[in-house]
Amino acid sequence: MTEDSPIVTPPTEKCDCSNATEDQRTEPADHEPDTAAPAAEAIGPVQEPCLPEVLEASFPAVQVQTPDELHEEIDDLKRQLASVVATAAMNERIWRHFTEIERILFRTRELGQLAEELLREIKLRFQPDQAILLLCHPDILERFFPDISQGSEPIGEGTWILPFPAEIGAELCAGTSRPYLLSEDSMERLLDHLPEAVSSARSGVVIPLCIHNILFGGLFLGSIDPNRYRPSDGTDLLEQLGVKIALCMDNCLAYERVKDFAVQDSLTGLLSFFQIHTVLEREFRKARRNGTPFTALIVDLDFFHDFEGDPEAGNEILKHVADILEEILAGEDCFLGRYGSDEFLVLLPGVQEDEAREVAPYLSQRIRKAPFKLRNTAVLIQAIIGVGTLDDAMTIPQNLLDSAYAELLLHKLRQDDSPL
Repeated sequence: MTEDSPIVTPPTEKCDCSNATEDQRTEPADHEPDTAAPAAEAIGPVQEPCLPEVLEASFPAVQVQTPDELHEEIDDLKRQLASVVATAAMNERIWRHFTEIERILFRTRELGQLAEELLREIKLRFQPDQAILLLCHPDILERFFPDISQGSEPIGEGTWILPFPAEIGAELCAGTSRPYLLSEDSMERLLDHLPEAVSSARSGVVIPLCIHNILFGGLFLGSIDPNRYRPSDGTDLLEQLGVKIALCMDNCLAYERVKDFAVQDSLTGLLSFFQIHTVLEREFRKARRNGTPFTALIVDLDFFHDFEGDPEAGNEILKHVADILEEILAGEDCFLGRYGSDEFLVLLPGVQEDEAREVAPYLSQRIRKAPFKLRNTAVLIQAIIGVGTLDDAMTIPQNLLDSAYAELLLHKLRQDDSPL
């Protein structure tokens, strides 16, 4: 077979019997002819299926497209690809916007400042017609936004920070952090609690600010376009934003609570030792710089009672005296803190020594006339007060304290009710 010969099955070779012997050509006489026909002949010839039929059964007919149809299909694929690329580019821009907003969230512990910057950035980057921070957590409202109300003015164009009924917030958020795309009915109900200027909103989404099963409030984004926020829209990025805002609120609240322990004395509620000393240093420098008077009073307490069997009674007396001092000094331009186990420090910026020496006996008399009632016993309390006033020789705050302590020690030695 040559190289160009077609690959075909060769025909069956016929046997050449011309050279066969007579015995081979002539059958024996006693041989009976075989009357049984071959099996193939008995049932008829076997017909092999032709190649076109096999191909047609194995491979269904393929419809041949015309050139115009091919061009149309290619153009459609190009449009789909362009749409995917545009969506990816838009998602990248959105992601960058969220990244910038996250930087705002995690760079400050002042929630008031954080809230204003957050709303401003959301309005700038996502351009909703309204962006409203709705707050329902009582500690957040009391500590950071005590002055806001339903009638509060916007903090910017289309942006508000407002209180919100906790029961409505819980109903809208339904105990989940998933953003809630508002229906027409829920939109109308929500608008009842929002400023009149928001009544033009026709679509909106509420992003729950919820973490650790604690609901701080919600972020409302509204639009006058009824198709701006649709139920089919994805909300994963908005959900992440809501969780991070809630986390920041939780951190700010925790930070303030820690500051309470650092700033306030846990027993009396007055400024702690460290905080009153910080105030002393600040006011001392200010008075020296401005040449203004500055006076300090150290109040030391003596109890005429034995507390060996009742140690908590001593703590109750300290709180009793702290309440008296706060009541007397409330509204005055002064600072009051606990400075020792049974000592209080009163700082009087701008007060001359003679004025302070009028205040000291008054405080002592008020405390003496208000004994602490311990069960059936009235515990008398004596306050011994030392006065120290800033002068030119004093260069550090401790000099002022030393002056007050020196006078206090003198009064103790004299065992006199009066500090003078």
